Amino acid sequence: MRRMPLLISVFLPLLLAMAPSEGAALEPRAWFLEQGYVPPAGDRIVACHGYGCSRRAVLAMDAPLLGRASALLRAARGSPAQERRALGEVVRLYTSYLARRLGSPPDVPRSPPSLSGVGGQMDCVDESANTTSLLLVLQDRGLLAYHEVERPASRGLFIDGRYPHTTAVIAEKGNRLEWAVDPWARAPGEKPDILPLSRWRQDS
Repeated sequence: MRRMPLLISVFLPLLLAMAPSEGAALEPRAWFLEQGYVPPAGDRIVACHGYGCSRRAVLAMDAPLLGRASALLRAARGSPAQERRALGEVVRLYTSYLARRLGSPPDVPRSPPSLSGVGGQMDCVDESANTTSLLLVLQDRGLLAYHEVERPASRGLFIDGRYPHTTAVIAEKGNRLEWAVDPWARAPGEKPDILPLSRWRQDS
């Protein structure tokens, strides 16, 4: 029974993130406001960590990271698939950057409940907020040729036998096919999972 309060403290933010207010706008910045988080402004992000964004760090994304992201994405203008591959590399660089800037032990993949509240550790809500912040910065700088940033999406409700899980989402501009951009199961500096959102929703 002692585990129940710990599990509630870990998974309650996930359940709250899965339930947008009635009539909420689909614009991804609205998701931040619904959760009580801070969307990016210019090159400034408010990075979430500690699970459920219980800890926050205001960071100005540095010029080398943005320069590398710009070069990767401008070189990937051939197709949506090329852009997604470039985004995977950009997210890889970004998670490594966050780990260095937060100055805490590197994030452990898949957010073990025992690390709830620990600085530098990120559950899927933290990862979704941080990844969506990055994607919005890239979009605002005109670096996404084939995709648009959408609000994060979720799956799992306990009652269906699956833990709640949330991911950042992009959509192709032409066919509106949605893609999950999910670094949660990866260590900082590893490429995220980027896969069709419909397939991501089917995973457990």
